[in-house]
Amino acid sequence: MNNGSGLQKLDEELKAYAEKTRFMGMLRITFREKIIYQQSFGKANIEKDIGFDNNSRFSFYSLSKPFCTLGILKLYDKGLVDLDAHPSKYLPEAKGFDPRLTIRHLLLHTSGMPEFLLTEGFAERYKSGPAKVIREHLTYLSTYPAFFAPGERGMYQNVNFSVCALIIENVSGLSYPEYMQREVFAPLGMPAAVVDDEGVAIENRVEGYHLDGDTLVAVGRSINWMLGGGDLVGTLDDVYRLNIAVKNRLLLKESTWDMVLTPSKLSGFGMGCRAIDWRGKKRVVHNGGLVGFRTLHEHIVEDDFDVIILSNTGFGNARDDMTTIIHNYFYGEDEKLNEKIAMDVGYI
Repeated sequence: MNNGSGLQKLDEELKAYAEKTRFMGMLRITFREKIIYQQSFGKANIEKDIGFDNNSRFSFYSLSKPFCTLGILKLYDKGLVDLDAHPSKYLPEAKGFDPRLTIRHLLLHTSGMPEFLLTEGFAERYKSGPAKVIREHLTYLSTYPAFFAPGERGMYQNVNFSVCALIIENVSGLSYPEYMQREVFAPLGMPAAVVDDEGVAIENRVEGYHLDGDTLVAVGRSINWMLGGGDLVGTLDDVYRLNIAVKNRLLLKESTWDMVLTPSKLSGFGMGCRAIDWRGKKRVVHNGGLVGFRTLHEHIVEDDFDVIILSNTGFGNARDDMTTIIHNYFYGEDEKLNEKIAMDVGYI
């Protein structure tokens, strides 16, 4: 592995790519807990002429899922949640789903549940809202046909983590934002992280953009159906705490971490992440993307090599393209290394 000496060529290639594609956002590369490269591209808010800094808070979207996983598995480690139980044991609104369904299926993306946005006609009939509304909508969702039987195959879905977030509320007696702040963000040292919702004021929030013709247009963000699966907002430093958590086996028992990082043969996912074996090393990966934002975190565990991309341009393939540039620089070209991760369907 190239140890990162002489990064001028890498810097030039990344800047040229960002200029060509209109990419905006922040990128950080860390090696053995040292930031060896960090760069900002474009603006956090074009209209107000605000640039990026380490306090800039991005919508994580599906990069929220690893944090939700830590939240529910803390309850598992305390003996308060049985992963092989039906979700309705803790969440009555889930009683109408397939009786074979378990919380483990949710975490491994093998549930086959109908999905809020992917089930035909559901989103048009029922409008997303706060956690209380999603509780009600789970009851309605259970009347729609499942995509497949639990444990039959894998399919990446947001609804899995909405159910996990509601289980966290019922078991802990706290709202999901309160629980995550107390049990995940504070212990991991994530002072800027927050669970997003309508009406929540978030200082240093980055504006999201889309490309309309040749013009970058502000589109904000979306939190529809995002409870648990895509509702976190935070900084580069907040994302990096995933590296610290995985590497030092924080918050969870050693045996639980082994379970988290063991991929399902059906879905290819560990619990709340992709855990990919490559050259005898493990790559722990998750991305996120929806209106206005694209995000990615990748940690090559044995090398303690870490890449974070937080973008406020919700278009293009920068997550794949920029990580390919980075991989080629540090590891040499290898098609298997640059495997695309099938997450955020419709926004890859």
